[in-house]
Amino acid sequence: MKKISLLFAMLLFCGIAFSQEEENKDSKRKGKRVFPFRIGVKAGIPNGVGGNIEYVTPLLNDRIAVFGDYSGFTAEIDDADTKLQYYEFGTNIYLFGNKGRGVYGALSYGKLNLDAEYNNYEFDTGSGIVTADAKGDYEVSTFNVKAGLKMGKRFYFRTELGYGFGDVPQEFVITGTANSITESEIIEIPEIPGMSENGYVMFNIGFGIGF
Repeated sequence: MKKISLLFAMLLFCGIAFSQEEENKDSKRKGKRVFPFRIGVKAGIPNGVGGNIEYVTPLLNDRIAVFGDYSGFTAEIDDADTKLQYYEFGTNIYLFGNKGRGVYGALSYGKLNLDAEYNNYEFDTGSGIVTADAKGDYEVSTFNVKAGLKMGKRFYFRTELGYGFGDVPQEFVITGTANSITESEIIEIPEIPGMSENGYVMFNIGFGIGF
């Protein structure tokens, strides 16, 4: 927790420094107050660590933006080759008179996929143990509502907090075929703070550069 707090404080400091730097250079960039194309990195839940792109449209005097996020990784977890992917796309609406920065609200669609492949998974059939190659998958789709803060112009820091509404499965199903018979096992998802069968809390921090 201390490391997370320190990282957040460092990113916040960088964001403020970037903002001040851009303000000092503003007189040299009159007529180009908005850098509409943004490329950055976000880290948090449920996205893990991934990339982010944003484009600020001319709508409502440069206050409506569209964005897309993507993250993914592969790793061996509990003797399974596991692949996680998360993607999200939607719109950011900047408030309080600021063009493409400051406080904003976000509406988006997100999807989380988790696939696991097991070699020689042991199924307990009741009459004995059966070994088979098996697969497990977990998928969640949500409608997301978030509030965010973006500080800086060309170089920026941002943070977001919100909630994803959707049908969140409470079970992870593993299936495999042995001797032409399909076996399955249901694993209950442990209770996770901020997550329920109706959705989950979302939080991330990030930084990037605009063009």
